[in-house]
Amino acid sequence: MRKYIGLVFCALLAVAPAAAERRTETVDQGKAVDSLLMRYSIDATWVLNPQSILVRDTYREHYLLTLSEPCDWIELSNPFFFFPKLADRVRTELRYEVRDNLHKNCDISRIEKIDSSMAKDLKADLANKDEG
Repeated sequence: MRKYIGLVFCALLAVAPAAAERRTETVDQGKAVDSLLMRYSIDATWVLNPQSILVRDTYREHYLLTLSEPCDWIELSNPFFFFPKLADRVRTELRYEVRDNLHKNCDISRIEKIDSSMAKDLKADLANKDEG
């Protein structure tokens, strides 16, 4: 029995570094931080492209989410959701994903708090893209 437990433990240790590499980086105004405070919940979402999503929390703070690789279904899927939920304290030790009920989950590699002027520019670029 001890031998079996030892083998399972060794297998878990071998998998742990791979899982640790897929954590979500958190950035506040260009500086890496251990966590970000997202207040209450997300009240608006803009899909900028298949690899970038702009979100706004209920306190009107904006966050730019960067996916590890392009998520082609995201521009067509409504609704999609974040797992774990983007609320309260978002921490670097967790791995966050974009999900819906039909497609493969997409890893969020970076969550960056941005200032309102940058968010305004990103939304303007998106509006111009939609018009053209």
